[in-house]
Amino acid sequence: MTKEASAPHGPAERRGFIRIPFRTETLVRAGRQTIRAIGGIDISMSGLRIETEDPVPAESTLCEAQIVLEASEPDRVVIEAKGAVAWSRTGALAVRFTEIDLDSYQHLRQLILMNADQPETAEKQFIAGKGIHPRRA
Repeated sequence: MTKEASAPHGPAERRGFIRIPFRTETLVRAGRQTIRAIGGIDISMSGLRIETEDPVPAESTLCEAQIVLEASEPDRVVIEAKGAVAWSRTGALAVRFTEIDLDSYQHLRQLILMNADQPETAEKQFIAGKGIHPRRA
């Protein structure tokens, strides 16, 4: 898992969220279908975008995303979030996160802070309450 070259800040600013290009194992499960990311992902506190060779589900399909940060046992670290397909086209899809547990939220937040070109902007977004929030127990 590695940080990729950062994209221009224009699109991230239009979305209102810092987006991080990142390379790691990522799966999106929609019903019985598992979609695997090829190459890297584009991730933010509100969702992710992947490229894939797998068939993609339709927009609004409920799904679950798994972003593997550390694959080795016993230190396995996976960000898990529920969401919905925001858009899809042949070869790519985006997921809007709708639910995340506290541990996954903290890992996602740390991933963004550690890899953002402007971590102070990301921190301001967290303070302002932008993006997904962990579900309450």
